[in-house]
Amino acid sequence: MEGIPPLLQTDTSLAVVYIIIISTALLVGTFGNTLILLVSTALRGVNKCGKEFIVNIAVADLCVTAIADPLCIIGVTQGERFFEEKKWLCVFVASLCLTACFCAFLSLTLMSMSRYIYLCHNQVYHRVFSRASSILLCITCWVVAFLLETPNFFGWGGHYFDQKNHQCIWDRTASSSYTMSVSILIGGSLLVMAVCYFLIFKRIWETKRNIYILDNENPLRMRRVWEETVRSSKMLFCIFVAFVVCWTPYAIVLVLDVQDNFSTKVHLFITLVAHIHSSVNCIIYFAGNKRFRMEILRLCVRKSSREAPCTSHPDIMHT
Repeated sequence: MEGIPPLLQTDTSLAVVYIIIISTALLVGTFGNTLILLVSTALRGVNKCGKEFIVNIAVADLCVTAIADPLCIIGVTQGERFFEEKKWLCVFVASLCLTACFCAFLSLTLMSMSRYIYLCHNQVYHRVFSRASSILLCITCWVVAFLLETPNFFGWGGHYFDQKNHQCIWDRTASSSYTMSVSILIGGSLLVMAVCYFLIFKRIWETKRNIYILDNENPLRMRRVWEETVRSSKMLFCIFVAFVVCWTPYAIVLVLDVQDNFSTKVHLFITLVAHIHSSVNCIIYFAGNKRFRMEILRLCVRKSSREAPCTSHPDIMHT
């Protein structure tokens, strides 16, 4: 099949909207995930619970925002012809993107499980999720993610320039069984996260209720319990909702459109939303973790204090 013209030529308005959205996601995600890596690795005291998984998710998200997203823009502006003599690049970015997404799914699932154990079974947390075991699990996520992606190299799936997504991606039309497997992985991650966060919410609710149990005469007691429970669970809830919103449409369309009959706009939109997830995680983390924001401010203050003498004494710039 001959390559179709770039989307920028066939539907300029749609292409411009797409480029604006994914460029914003690219900038926010690359900056945000880089900042997470910087703060999490440089400062030992930040978010000890599940820190390794947060770093792993940031690395996976960075692969999407810093590498895959720019190639998406090229696909929309240059079209399939750009990759005709660079098939290796198309295969590389398609494989990297799916591997990174698989790794993010697995890491998010493990992070959910680690937080559940930390809050509900704290006495065994450090035995199950020690620093060494957590690092090993993070490495395992990448190995398993790549193994899950490798069937695309051996005929059970494939890599190509999707003419409806206008980007290099795994071939969702090559094998219905493999496509179904991808949907099951997304659904399985979603289910485990839902169970973990429900149990965490239940535990926080019970803890808050016990705190106020002595204040039986206060008619607003249960309302206060609910408000504090929601406030304590807000970040976890946002992480879960972001995953649902960004990946559920993608998983559903994969299952429903086995014959590839849906329009370009549908596929372009659901894949764009899935990509945006890699930029949303860091925003949720910044907004929901006050200590993390304080550490970023401290880093900025330290950097400013170090640069201040250089402004006053240019001669020490080369020391």
